[in-house]
Order: sequence, then C-alpha cells, then structure tokens
Amino acid sequence: MRRLRPLLVTALLVACNSSSEGSSAKEVVEQFYAATIAQQVAGAPTAPQLDALAPFLSDTLRALLAAARQRSQADSAREPHEKPAFADGDLFSSLFEGPNVVEVLADSARGSLQVATVRMTSTGATPPVTWTDRVLLTRRGNRYVIDDIEYGGQWGFASKGSLRASLVAGLATPP
Repeated sequence: MRRLRPLLVTALLVACNSSSEGSSAKEVVEQFYAATIAQQVAGAPTAPQLDALAPFLSDTLRALLAAARQRSQADSAREPHEKPAFADGDLFSSLFEGPNVVEVLADSARGSLQVATVRMTSTGATPPVTWTDRVLLTRRGNRYVIDDIEYGGQWGFASKGSLRASLVAGLATPP
C-alpha cells in the first residue's frame, strides 16, 4: 500500500491540475513531465501510470502506449528469461535514464499543432547532461494534449526520431 500511495497522490494531483479548461501548452507539458518524473515511469507506462497520464495525451498516443505495455507483457509471458519490448528506459525523452529537471523554453505554432521546446537535464550524470526535445501538442476540446515528442539529443546513443515513430516501429517488429 505504501508504494501505491505516492502513485495515487500523483494521480489525484494530475487529475486536479489537468482538469482546468484552457490550460496552455506550457502548463500541460510542465504537468506531464512532473507526473512522469514523480512516478518514475520506465518503459511503457503501467496501467495506473497510463491512467494518471491520460489527461495529457492524445487518444492516438495513449493507444500506442497501451499497446506497447500489452506487447511488453506478452513478450514477458512468452519468453520470461528475455528482456521484453518497451520494458525500460524513458520513452518520453532522448535520454534512456530520463530527465529530472525540465524547463519549457518556448512554444510556437506548427500548422495545427503547438510545439513546446523543452530543455531537459539529468543531474544524475557526471557532468550533468542537458538536451532539448520538442513536444507536439494538439487540441482536444478547450485544452492541449501531447500528440508526439521529437527527440533532440545529439549524443550517439540518444533516442532518435519521435516517440510515436518509435512506438509504431517497435510494435511492428515481430516478437
């Protein structure tokens, strides 16, 4: 129960914060990353984590993340001694370990999307690692929701492309 309590508190805070109509793209991105960092999401979010993050996600991205979790669970059941797809690593940033500091630098329009440029830092590395990713948001009713994340890390082992492209490619790979 103690392990679930922080998750439940985070879910309640996220629900309260995300329910306000007309939240700016910057606020949505800040709240989303605060939730992912607090919950220490690694790999595809668990069902409770995804429920807590759902108010921040487009229907398409939420469905892809749910499919990634199902794939991970199916891989584990089929090959319990092998590492399943989408099992670990931060899917929501360029760095496998993920950020622990996030700052929205700017947001701007790109066609029908709003793009938030986000400076991310992992202070767990020595020296700290800083990079910039872009979060693409679309409108759902009167509020913004995250539809994709473009990875911007410049080091050799950084995640490349975008979150949606990575999920689609991973899901298309035969087990």
